[in-house]
Amino acid sequence: MERTRDGDETDLAPATLNRSAIFSLLVSVAVAVVGLFVLPALRSWLGLAFWPAFLTVLAVEFVAFIGVAVSVLRLHREPSVVVDSE
Repeated sequence: MERTRDGDETDLAPATLNRSAIFSLLVSVAVAVVGLFVLPALRSWLGLAFWPAFLTVLAVEFVAFIGVAVSVLRLHREPSVVVDSE
């Protein structure tokens, strides 16, 4: 416990990192990076025209964006509060 400037005693422990949020953030970023380079592969391997391949990559990038956003929002979690019974 530390005292703030106004004399209040508060627990100034930093928030802990959520490991599952870190893992999902890394997976989402990896999917986004792979999505940057997969358009030519979709066109040559699957024989897709430009627009269907582009829309497929766009959908995957959007899902990766949602994954990054949710992971960042869940990244920090408050430390558990221990109540002293005196």
